[in-house]
Amino acid sequence: MEYFNNILCISQTDLTSGDPDSGNPQEWPIITPTCFNQYIYRSPDVRIRRACKNTPALLAYDKLRRDIKDKIIAKYGDPYKITPHNRFTDSIKGDPTALEFFRNHRFGTGKALPEATRNEYYTNAILLNTIHLKLNDTKSFRKSRQGNVKNLWNKMSDIINALDVKAYPHTLPSNSRRLADKYREYMRAGYECLIHSAFCNKNTEKINDLGKMWILARWANQVDRCASEQQLLDEYNAKAAHEQWKQLKTSGPIRSYLQSPEIKPLWWGYRYGELKSKEKFGMQISTLMPSMRDSLWYSDGTKLNYYYLNADGKPETCQVYEVMDTYSEVFLGYCISSTENFEAQYHAYKMAFRTAGHKPYQITFDNQGGHKKLESADFFKKLAHLSIRTQPYNGKSKTIESAFGRFQEQYMKRDWFFTGQNMTTKKAESHANLERIDANQDSLPTLQEVEQVYKRRRDEWNHAPHPHTGIPRIEMYYASHNDKTPKVEAWDMVDIFWLTRKEPVTCRAYGITFKEAKAKYDYLVYSAPMVPDQRWLRDNIDKKFIIKYDPDDMSLIYLYEQDASGLRFVTHAETKIVVHRGKQEQEDGEAALINMMLEENKRLRLEDKERMQTILQDQKQDAESYGLKTPRLKGIESSKKGKRGKKNVFADADKEMSNLVEAFDPNELRDILGLY
Repeated sequence: MEYFNNILCISQTDLTSGDPDSGNPQEWPIITPTCFNQYIYRSPDVRIRRACKNTPALLAYDKLRRDIKDKIIAKYGDPYKITPHNRFTDSIKGDPTALEFFRNHRFGTGKALPEATRNEYYTNAILLNTIHLKLNDTKSFRKSRQGNVKNLWNKMSDIINALDVKAYPHTLPSNSRRLADKYREYMRAGYECLIHSAFCNKNTEKINDLGKMWILARWANQVDRCASEQQLLDEYNAKAAHEQWKQLKTSGPIRSYLQSPEIKPLWWGYRYGELKSKEKFGMQISTLMPSMRDSLWYSDGTKLNYYYLNADGKPETCQVYEVMDTYSEVFLGYCISSTENFEAQYHAYKMAFRTAGHKPYQITFDNQGGHKKLESADFFKKLAHLSIRTQPYNGKSKTIESAFGRFQEQYMKRDWFFTGQNMTTKKAESHANLERIDANQDSLPTLQEVEQVYKRRRDEWNHAPHPHTGIPRIEMYYASHNDKTPKVEAWDMVDIFWLTRKEPVTCRAYGITFKEAKAKYDYLVYSAPMVPDQRWLRDNIDKKFIIKYDPDDMSLIYLYEQDASGLRFVTHAETKIVVHRGKQEQEDGEAALINMMLEENKRLRLEDKERMQTILQDQKQDAESYGLKTPRLKGIESSKKGKRGKKNVFADADKEMSNLVEAFDPNELRDILGLY
């Protein structure tokens, strides 16, 4: 028997099951299947639910014929006595508000309710809600309330006590009077009254709140450190005697308090260091490595773990700055230097750029001083689409540190002058054998030899199989393709790796001259190989230029003009040709070069004078217009030539210069001087 929509029903199976040929009447069916079908056909309103797959039809018990009811009672018993609480359980409904209340409830310590206790309190709430519903909405209970109230709560207590505790894990009182009291308290105080007052009671705790705060502060004291739990126990008992706290027999309660998950993060950093605390308690983010080359480059500087003999014959170490492709773990570029400085980082990235031949999509680097200098020159903005700093003091965020650690462990420690890995490493194999190094100090390599050894070890690493794919790292790198990393062009190298002088340089008659790293450099603009462009020089005397140069190759510089819209490229200049002044030391071709430049200088002077004289004559502003004579160019125009007239003088000078240039072979002079 079961209740369906608060109607007592019996299933078709219970009515028609049984053996009609049995000698025991209790085993006979109440009604045969044929009679059942005819009965349903004649009285369709008796069927409450139609049959479907795995679900039998249900018939309302109260609508059955009297003879059928008698047979049901004879076979199964009185259905109202067998299932007195079914009507109650059908009325039990969930209460989302109660569920949310018990889930979010926190005690003064910040602790939530245990799951089993939370389910218990929630079940109590929905059962009390159902009692309230029955008391107010059920006709039979309304009638009982008008009569004997004691019988009402006795019946309600019987229903509650008859519930299956596995299905409804409640703790409502079994006594009818206490159940009524609990109901009235619930109606007055709500969900809060269902939480037991002794739950999480601190009366049983051996250490009170003040004692806990003293223990935590004493254990975290960084100056007057507490050496052991036994010392802390002794000091606590001395403090407890003065403060009238409970005495402790063992350090167990102290240990339990300090090791509790919510307390341990508070003192861990004070005893072992904040970085240790960050590593232990800080959430670690899981990330996926790039799936293509040049998607992410890491760079970092570290100690080059080799001993070498310096110029004074003493053991020394130096630094190395590496740039690595994260996808393949290929070391793309590096630079060995005494310190991690701007120059080391610059040269490492320059080598990486040449190795890759493509711009990376993202550069990730730490925040060392050299990087700040690079950033001031917008170095990273030019090098990659994104440039991102790693979090300081967070080694796990830099993949290059893990890769370099494996490089040290697998390759560098093969050499006897290996210094060992980081001082915090725990493996004995990862530390240097200082006795061996001290005994063979005189045999330590030079810095140049260390550089060769390191280069060989890098090549071994790059050609070794990648731990995840088994493919050599360098093959894995060059076999990959990234559509979003453009190819490096010549102007990219200039724009990224050529440095810009902060101070402009003024063009003088000697050309472009400046000092860099205490070295002086002289440059000229050339119209052809070995032929200075004197016309450009004359037109740009006293003009200021911004200089871009490659520190690895100072033979060529680029000149820029600065205006309101920014830098504008003008031309390039090359190292100025220097010739011997004395005839004795002059090489073949130097005299001809000097004569050519002198004659070109004269020609330009004559050309400029002729141009200016024409302008003055057109404007009637020349000396002759005032009855005077224009001075001749000293060393070029003689009084004899002046009598022949200007036209012949200039024609003869041009002819003489033309003959000189035709007789001069720049390629021949270049071979003679050996400068280009």
